[in-house]
Amino acid sequence: MRILPLLLLLAACSGSDPEDTSTTDDTDVSDTEDSDTNDTEDSDTEDTNVEECVSEADVCSFNSDCPTDERCGCDETTGCFCECGERGTGVNGVDTCADGNDCASSLCVEGPGGTYYCSDECADDDGCTGALPICSDIAFVGKICIRDPESAR
Repeated sequence: MRILPLLLLLAACSGSDPEDTSTTDDTDVSDTEDSDTNDTEDSDTEDTNVEECVSEADVCSFNSDCPTDERCGCDETTGCFCECGERGTGVNGVDTCADGNDCASSLCVEGPGGTYYCSDECADDDGCTGALPICSDIAFVGKICIRDPESAR
């Protein structure tokens, strides 16, 4: 009588192995199919985004001048144009930056002590904070937050 429960237990265990294997196999196949599909979709999406960015290439001063899926990228040779890439998150007058790609606005300027800070457009001094407390009209750029010239010394 003890043998019957043991046989049933073994039968149940051996019966679950093939089911587990087939479920695992099915999962592996669907995971593989999903990865192939995702790779293809990612490739298509990347190609499309590259084409869009090349065709946009608008002149810009700030990220806000570009479509939301692009940023304003600048170099000394060609100037500033909308291009593919993630926008920075650096806050005006608060966050330091290495270049405009670190800043939400795309504008990185020299602050007090030679440290660079993210800047942004402004209407007056009330729109400027932290290390860049002054709103100043800069030729070819517009009104942006800058350092206090007296504190730079």
